[in-house]
Amino acid sequence: MDSNADLAGGKASAPRRDSLRLIAYAAMGLPLMLRVAASFATYDIPAFYLRAEDARLMLLQFLLIGVAFLPVTRRALTRICAQPLQLSWPMVLGLALLVLAACYAGHYLVLCGYDLSRDEQMAVFDTRIYAAHRLVWPLPAAWRGDADALNTLTTLAVAHPVAWVSNYLPGNSMLRAAVGSVADPALTGPLLTAGSALALWGCARRLWPQDLEAASISLLLLMLSGAVVMAGMSAFAMPAHLFFNLVWLWLFLADRRRTDIAAIAVGFIGTGLHQPLFHPLFVAPFMAKLAWERRWGRLALFVPAYGAIGLFWMWYPHYTQGLVAGPGSVTQMGVSFAERLAQMHAQNTNYLPMTAANLLRFCNWSSLAMLPLLIAGFCAARRDTMALALATGFAAPIVIMAIILPHQGHGFGYRYVHGVLGSAALLGGYGWRWLGTAQTRMRPVLVAVLALSALVLLPVQAWMTHRLYAPYAETNARINTADADYVMIAEGDAPYTLDLVLNRPDLSNRPIRLAAGEIDDITELAHRICHAQKPVTIALPTDAFFGTISEYFNALPMGQANARLAEQTAEFQDAGCRVKVLR
Repeated sequence: MDSNADLAGGKASAPRRDSLRLIAYAAMGLPLMLRVAASFATYDIPAFYLRAEDARLMLLQFLLIGVAFLPVTRRALTRICAQPLQLSWPMVLGLALLVLAACYAGHYLVLCGYDLSRDEQMAVFDTRIYAAHRLVWPLPAAWRGDADALNTLTTLAVAHPVAWVSNYLPGNSMLRAAVGSVADPALTGPLLTAGSALALWGCARRLWPQDLEAASISLLLLMLSGAVVMAGMSAFAMPAHLFFNLVWLWLFLADRRRTDIAAIAVGFIGTGLHQPLFHPLFVAPFMAKLAWERRWGRLALFVPAYGAIGLFWMWYPHYTQGLVAGPGSVTQMGVSFAERLAQMHAQNTNYLPMTAANLLRFCNWSSLAMLPLLIAGFCAARRDTMALALATGFAAPIVIMAIILPHQGHGFGYRYVHGVLGSAALLGGYGWRWLGTAQTRMRPVLVAVLALSALVLLPVQAWMTHRLYAPYAETNARINTADADYVMIAEGDAPYTLDLVLNRPDLSNRPIRLAAGEIDDITELAHRICHAQKPVTIALPTDAFFGTISEYFNALPMGQANARLAEQTAEFQDAGCRVKVLR
């Protein structure tokens, strides 16, 4: 698979010292340039992440790299690193199992068992629907006119729906439902992340059957990425994207008709995981490689198959829209992916600073060795078509999403390149091979930065993640124990409190959570929900109730919850509800 003859048979000659120096300067200078550009990002979430996490992680990485280059560090590791860094199959399997255990434990210890972002919440929401063998969940007639009060953000864009489901494709949640049928659904991300380790190892061994060190380094680059490990703890679809892309590549590299057919089946699932764009972007450069090599037979198999896959997943939202809409429903703009892309593009501004902030997060949530070896891998891509395909597939979502949707919201690292982090790790392997005979003197530094990534950087990233999730998890737990039928929460009660308005599809949760800003007529709503057979209690939080969230953001109380407390108390008491104030 490797078109470099000198690399296929053994070590290449060392790159010139000025080339190595340029790579070092680029690896140190790029984060600094991104940091400056990101400071102009105007959206709240990237500005927050830049201040609370990325600026600090960048300084920590520079410090750790400095430690790795200390003469005393290099001398201490020289004897240990006399031989190539090589993992055996039992070690690879052990690493995958270790990552599985760490991600599963981390879901509860680091993420507090909580789904912070809307993407995570809707993955769990849909999982409950699919676990009940439904494609959508019917809404009670009483809530169809007030569905927005239940928080319909990222559900299918239908006003007055008769049912609801997210506007994401079903693959990730169906995987979670399948795992949930035999175990804890929270095992899904850890299983996919461990599977990604094994799939990447399979890809690397097919690329470099005689170079165990390059394969070992690629695997360590991926598994020591904070973005990979933290996302593996979560309900995000990103671990599934990474897994299915790597399995697809492993099958594609086999270059047999039966594995190509299997790759198409994997591609069907990979395209329908979450959004239909990411997997085809990963596949496209390999199709271009086949065209360059005039492999028309393989192209004739893949291209029509992916055309059919794309048509199916573009049709799927329209089908589910028919299940969600009823006689009194009004279909809004944004059901089809073309409409969503047009809407997102029209609303986007601040492209370059936002993209810079995203790329800085990619740098800061990767292994310390990832960026320099990735840059070296791009150098190798000039002479190797497989490396070029990997490099193009890595760059494609960065360019496309910078145009379509530069604002990624919550996430670990740069979420939109998560599915191609395997490509980045393999490019890192290419970069290591590109070093040739310079590997001997660089190996002690590599071992040092990999060890520091595992022992220092990953724990710091886990601590930062826990600090973000814990205040919301604590507030969510207090809502669950409020002993009320309903609770009223507004978007501006504290930073990102709208995400606390999460309900189960069947509305079996108590209290049912209502988004105050989405209620058109609070008097009508109060009379409807308070006139029941049994006494109804509604909980109204004060600013103090969200204190741990405000404290984390170093924000003063917003004042909105206190300001509306008296009016809402009167409205609900007049309608016959009991009011419970949450402080």
